[in-house]
Amino acid sequence: MYRSKRIPCVLLALGIPLASQAALAGYSFEYENLKGEINLTAGAASVTTRGANFGAGAVDVRSLENKGSKVGWQEAYLKPGITLDYSLSDTLSLLAGASAVAAGTYGDGDAGGFTRSADNCINTEEAYVGIRAGDWKFTAGRQNYIIGSGFIVMDGNLDLFGDGAYWLGPRTAFKDSAILAWSHGPVQAQAFTLRTDDHYGDYRMNGVNLDYDLDGQVTLGAMAMKVDTLASKRSNATRRDGMQVYNLRALRGQLPGVPELTLNGEYAVQRGGDGPLEYDAKAWYAQADYQFQALPFTPTLGYRYAVFSGDDDLADNTQKAWDPLNKGFVDWSTWLVGDVVGNYLLFNSNERVQQFSIKNRLTDTLALGAIHYQFWLDENNFRGAEVDDRRFADETVVYLDWTPNERFYSSLSYNWVQAKSAAKQAFGDDDRFSALELYFTYRY
Repeated sequence: MYRSKRIPCVLLALGIPLASQAALAGYSFEYENLKGEINLTAGAASVTTRGANFGAGAVDVRSLENKGSKVGWQEAYLKPGITLDYSLSDTLSLLAGASAVAAGTYGDGDAGGFTRSADNCINTEEAYVGIRAGDWKFTAGRQNYIIGSGFIVMDGNLDLFGDGAYWLGPRTAFKDSAILAWSHGPVQAQAFTLRTDDHYGDYRMNGVNLDYDLDGQVTLGAMAMKVDTLASKRSNATRRDGMQVYNLRALRGQLPGVPELTLNGEYAVQRGGDGPLEYDAKAWYAQADYQFQALPFTPTLGYRYAVFSGDDDLADNTQKAWDPLNKGFVDWSTWLVGDVVGNYLLFNSNERVQQFSIKNRLTDTLALGAIHYQFWLDENNFRGAEVDDRRFADETVVYLDWTPNERFYSSLSYNWVQAKSAAKQAFGDDDRFSALELYFTYRY
C-alpha cells in the first residue's frame, strides 16, 4: 500500500498551524457584494538518498527495475487558486473556490520508485461551490478537509506515477465531496461525504465529526464514519467495503499551572465489514511536549509513543492491521512518521514507534531541531513476509527551518536510518539508508 505523503497541503507544508491560514492572504479584491482572493503557491525540493532500502536498492514500482542504492531527484509545483464570496444579506453568502496544480519529478525519480524522471501533470485541485447561512456552511465539489491533526482524514489525493512530485505531494483535495458544517462558540460539527482518487483505491467516506474547545485548555473531538470502495471489483484496488472507523481525541491540552506543557492523544478503531473481510484494527498515540521558556533558545523537548496495529494471521478473513486511510502532514513527524521510514518503508500500519524530539528557536526566523525514532513491527511480518524479530529500525533527523516571513518556508535536513533485526532480514542488507533534503514553499 502506498501511504506516504511528505507535504500534502501547501499551507501545512509551511509548518504553519491551521489557525494561521487566514493570515496568509493573497491578492484580495472587492466589488459591491462580491469579495474574493487570488493566491499562488510554489514549492520545490531536491533530495539525495544513499543506501536505499539498506543497500538493496530502490525498485521502480511500475517496471520493477532496480535503480541502485544511490538515488537523487528534484520536484517542483505551482498551485494558483481563487476563492469567492458573494453576500446576499448580512447572514447569507454564496461561496466558490478553485485551484489547479502543475507538478513534476526530475532526475532519478523518488527513492520509493513511485515516480520517474519527467513524470508530470497539470490537474484541477479544488473546484467547489457552497452557501453560508449564519452558523451553517455547506460546500460541495472538490475540496480540502481535515479532522483533528490529520491522524486519519486529511489527504484525498495521492501523488503517484504520472502525477509527479510524490515527496512534495501538493495535491490533497477530495473529489465528489460534500461537507455540512455548523460552528457556534466552542463547538464545531461537520457531516461529510468524501471520495479519494484512484491511487488511494477510489473509496468513499461518510461520517460525522465533532470538536469542542474547553476554555482553551484542550480541544476534545470525536469522529465516526463508514468506508466503502467505489472502484470496480475487477480492479486491484484494496477493498474497504463496510469498514467503520471511530476516533476519540484530546489535542493541545494544557494543565492548570503548567503552561509550558502541551499534551496530545488519540485513539481509533476500525470495525465492521460488509463483504468477506471483517475489520478489527486499532491505532493510538500519546504525546507530551515541554517548552523551557526561561532557557536560551527556548528548547522544546517532546516524547511520543504511537501504535498502529498489525495482523497476526494474514490468512484469515479478519484484517487486524491498521489501514492509515488518508493521513496528512502537518509538521515534522505528524503524520509522516520518519522522513525515510515513513516515506519508503513503513506507512502507519503494523508498527510501534517511540519518538524523542528537541527543537530550538535560534532566532525569530531560524529553528534547529532533531528527532530520534525507534521502530518496532507490531506483528512478526513485513509486507506479508514473516520475520523473526519485531525490532525494525532507528531513524534520526537533524533539520534547520528558515522562515524569514509568514509566506516563505525552507528547510534543510539530514536523515539516517540504521537497520535492526527485522529490516536486515527483510532486505538482506544493513547499509545506512540516508537522505539529504532541501525544500522551500512560498505562498502569495
